[in-house]
Amino acid sequence: MKRLYAIFICFQMKIAIYSRPAIHEGNDFITEVILFLKERKMKVMVFQSLMEALPEEAKATISGTFANQAELSKLQPDFLFSIGGDGTFIDAANIVGDSRIPILGINTGRIGFLTHVNRNNFQQAVNYLRNNDFQIEERALLQVVSNGDGLATAQFALNDISIHPSGESINEIRVRANGAHLNTYWGDGLIVATPTGSTAYSLSCGGPILVPTADVIALTPIASHSLTVRPIVLPASNTLEIKVESRSQKFILSVDSHRITLNDQIPLTITKAPYTIATVRLTNADFYSVIREKLLWGLDKRNHNDHD
Repeated sequence: MKRLYAIFICFQMKIAIYSRPAIHEGNDFITEVILFLKERKMKVMVFQSLMEALPEEAKATISGTFANQAELSKLQPDFLFSIGGDGTFIDAANIVGDSRIPILGINTGRIGFLTHVNRNNFQQAVNYLRNNDFQIEERALLQVVSNGDGLATAQFALNDISIHPSGESINEIRVRANGAHLNTYWGDGLIVATPTGSTAYSLSCGGPILVPTADVIALTPIASHSLTVRPIVLPASNTLEIKVESRSQKFILSVDSHRITLNDQIPLTITKAPYTIATVRLTNADFYSVIREKLLWGLDKRNHNDHD
């Protein structure tokens, strides 16, 4: 993959920046990033609503703006920097879509599993990009469609697709995998997570941690009414057919942060999406070191002899 991106060194690098418009300290850091990139002779483009929140000194250096995937693709950036937390990264992935623009996450939030670069080392990260010292890690998505009228188009999720009650508790969620009955879940809902999403909502409900490159998905029940029902990991090639029955005759479908209220007569089909998101992984930030750092595994005093 390095050979593909080596050409960047020979030409002026173009960086697109996405962030949710912040205030005070957040904008100060984004301005710092923009000015640092301009000092290194890079072209900088920013998300339209972010542009409006920047100070004049930062605005004066901007080469273009974008508001959606079509406008972003026309600018042809070499990378997109997502500045914020994991939620911001998810938003950035939705804008990138299937354009194949690599995303680098810069964390200004709290935990940040998707954004391992931070305020203290972003300059070093930019130098890694300039020196072609990085790898592209593909992140799989899920897509959900319906035979009913509730979903006009396919919805895509980098983290997870989940089912929640609308009002009263959900009675049951029937799931078939590749045509075979898998289980009928009784509880407060169900999460279908990608490996990327395994460290998000699914993890908080007791789901397993999955390596990002694993070709699998995880089904994690939410507050199951049966103690014997546990999360299960399936091949990502499986097609899931889901039917919900609820006392309210409605349920809420969450596709990452996008929520839709649907009639419980609408069947859902969940499959692996036909494209992936290209994320930038620096050579000094493998998944296992990120997990140890974010989950504080290394704080156990018995680990003092561990070494990389």
